[in-house]
Amino acid sequence: MPGTIGNLRNLTHLNLFNNKLKELPQEITNLSDLEELNVSVNKLTTLPRGFGAYNHLVFLDLSYNELKELTPQIGLLVTVREMYLSYNELTRLPPELGRCESLQRLVVSNNKLEELPHELGKLSKLLVLDVTSNKLVVVPPDIADIEGIEKLDLSLNPLIPQIDSAAKKGKSELFRYLKSNDYDSTYYKEKKKQGSN
Repeated sequence: MPGTIGNLRNLTHLNLFNNKLKELPQEITNLSDLEELNVSVNKLTTLPRGFGAYNHLVFLDLSYNELKELTPQIGLLVTVREMYLSYNELTRLPPELGRCESLQRLVVSNNKLEELPHELGKLSKLLVLDVTSNKLVVVPPDIADIEGIEKLDLSLNPLIPQIDSAAKKGKSELFRYLKSNDYDSTYYKEKKKQGSN
């Protein structure tokens, strides 16, 4: 993809869906007026430096790529409302994601996530969090701080039985368990176990 795309300063919508892009030129970060960016179904393994430089972005789709990590600069996307990251190779999410204060929908299904950052609990406007088909054993108790969440999908993860059981009974039961002292000690025990592996 030519670096000259960075000259299109007034561009607000960019759809690069279903190509064979292995990387994005660094100049794409010059498109500070972008509101929607769809780069799904490509072969991206990394994001360019300065990727958070979009002051008006509300929609971001990076699903169906080969991303192994997200740049911490993703936390600069304070206007983004929808973020799709499914079907990548992500093993973790950067804590900076908790700064995306406008985020309403976060879909990270079918990755290799072994943990979620507790900073996700700061996403007070989040309505949908989909982390199906990952490698999560526990989730941070802070998730229960997102009172307005309407859909929290934890299915198809190797969760401890207590979370799985509570989740099947609905959000209020799950949040009650995540806020309990019992879960607090279980969570840190599991985290310690993961750290020693």
